[in-house]
Amino acid sequence: MRKCSEQTRRGKLLKKNIALITVILVVSAALLGGCGSQNKKEITVMWWGDVYNYGFAEKLVDAYNATNPTKPAKLMGIQGQYQYKLLAMAASKTLPDVVLVTTPNVYDMGSRGALLPLNKRTETAEFEAMKSEMWPNLVEAFNVGGKQLAVPIWTWTPGIYYNKDLFDRAGVSYPSKNWTFKEFEEKSRKLVKRENGKVSIYAYNSTFSLNDPLLLSYLYAHGGAFYTEDYRQCLIDSPASIAALKAFSDLRLKDHIAPKAAEEQGMGTSGRNTDFFQAETVAMRVAGRDYLDVLRQRGGIKFRWGAASMPRGDKPCFFQVAAALAVSAHTRSPEDAWNFISFVAGKKGQKMITTDRSDVTIYRELTYGQDFLGYQDRPDVSSVFRDMLLEAVPSPYHLGDDEWKSRAANHLSLMELGQISTEEACARIAADYKP
Repeated sequence: MRKCSEQTRRGKLLKKNIALITVILVVSAALLGGCGSQNKKEITVMWWGDVYNYGFAEKLVDAYNATNPTKPAKLMGIQGQYQYKLLAMAASKTLPDVVLVTTPNVYDMGSRGALLPLNKRTETAEFEAMKSEMWPNLVEAFNVGGKQLAVPIWTWTPGIYYNKDLFDRAGVSYPSKNWTFKEFEEKSRKLVKRENGKVSIYAYNSTFSLNDPLLLSYLYAHGGAFYTEDYRQCLIDSPASIAALKAFSDLRLKDHIAPKAAEEQGMGTSGRNTDFFQAETVAMRVAGRDYLDVLRQRGGIKFRWGAASMPRGDKPCFFQVAAALAVSAHTRSPEDAWNFISFVAGKKGQKMITTDRSDVTIYRELTYGQDFLGYQDRPDVSSVFRDMLLEAVPSPYHLGDDEWKSRAANHLSLMELGQISTEEACARIAADYKP
């Protein structure tokens, strides 16, 4: 018994020693890593890493490194949960030198002091000259409280793809170049097809939420808004916003132009036709220029199709979002990080984006060239998404919007089910808003 007890005691002591040694090794590695990072011979660039995006990022990094920079770039691809990992690293102060971000990322991480303000670099004559060649309002989308926290590298604006065959069968003319929401509604009502008392083809499908690009444009085009320009007051319960949301809802509930959430469950799709537009159960779909790649994959779809701008209203209804590059506030190589961003945002990097990506370059001039217009052999489509950017403004965003819009979806769902009125839904959404 004593021998067993002694063996047990020694075993426990050995485990404690191993655990202690492990902790020491981990801490030592961290300290050595920290010391080594002071003299890093490269900068790290974090990028979301699916096959398409990572493959392009490799080309971009290779092209930059071919310029023989003082510190070459090393790519860090993140597969899955990119946004979560980005915010987690920001909170733990372990962000790589350069990170690929969107507007919500910039607001979230900027509020935590995780991003380096770039003003002294973006307020130079050299950058101002670059900015003058970019799309209007693009750089401002990443300026938070006067701090320029990122530089855009490509942009995206939603438009309307339409099925020409379904338009022809319904005897509906194609969207005009500068069509309005009134025209959109008139065409939509005619596109709906009913068989045996049920709708077999809808005009379009969209989510009834504040994240939906079509609802966003419809709301602002009819005088509504999410909030005031200084974000201090929510305007979703204003008379104009209530009227716009009610009208948009009626298109779904009364005119049956778009399926309700419950009806979408019965709109079966199969194989690769996992969206209703490809399955020909809706005549129109909201998407950006990148949807070109989807429609061209595996030889393309069988029906004829075209693209049109988002319908117009009295107020701006073309909204843009963008991807950008930001610098970690804790980088030890700010100049080298900026050099990489300057390359990607410069003409050489943007030429690669124009040639190899379906996203839209930040420079207007490049969108009039053959590389842009000839992408996927659809200059008619590319020109639609280019021309919208001449009038587009940044999509409205305020810190905390993701949570606010998520809660708003619950109220809008009750409204769609008829359990509460539009006025009540808007009042609840406004009450949830935190300036």
